[in-house]
Amino acid sequence: MSLMLSLMLAAAAAAGPTPPIPQDLSQVPVIDGWLGRKISPRWSEDVARFYRRGECGGAVDHEGSRLLEIDMLFLLSGDGKVLKIAPVNARCPEVEQFVSNRILGTLRNSFPKTGAADPTWMRSQVRFLWSDAP
Repeated sequence: MSLMLSLMLAAAAAAGPTPPIPQDLSQVPVIDGWLGRKISPRWSEDVARFYRRGECGGAVDHEGSRLLEIDMLFLLSGDGKVLKIAPVNARCPEVEQFVSNRILGTLRNSFPKTGAADPTWMRSQVRFLWSDAP
């Protein structure tokens, strides 16, 4: 995870103390049915450009195509505002930046409202699938 991009601050300020980034993803609640998980495959061709340049790693072979799954951590306020985004396993600063910008630009209002007084880390995943076959 790129240290510089791992904690992109969103426009909103945290309401309470900022909890540290969780180290064990299994302890972080999953955002069930998050829209970004469904929409992210539409961005596959954009992500593929970074890989075609040979600048990134982490995509795996999948049935004749390339598959990239990125675990994402989101620090959310109680009213569902994104306070921080941390791509966990992107292994590519350009993809981290691209995904974070897309989420902040088009999916900013797709997060659940927890009603919690303090910010809470939650997680989901984005997925990309592309082929370089002629």
